[in-house]
Amino acid sequence: MRRPARRGRVVLWAALLLALLLGAPGTGSAAPVTLEEAVAQVERSHGGRILSARSERRNGEVVYLIRVLTRDQQVRDLEIRGAEGAQP
Repeated sequence: MRRPARRGRVVLWAALLLALLLGAPGTGSAAPVTLEEAVAQVERSHGGRILSARSERRNGEVVYLIRVLTRDQQVRDLEIRGAEGAQP
């Protein structure tokens, strides 16, 4: 009787691991397409206040550069890769 319960736990753990590796839908972890989306992603994940934001193209890819003042008054410079096909 213990076999089915163990098998169920293994399946559950495998599903959770797969969701983490692929990025569960609705988590906001998808690469942003626009600068506005990148800013919104930083606001959700770091809080604080956005000091500046800009985009640039590096080696054919879009990178969003965002400076944020965190809740504990630290200035952080973040680089976020844009989604494939994103425009600077």
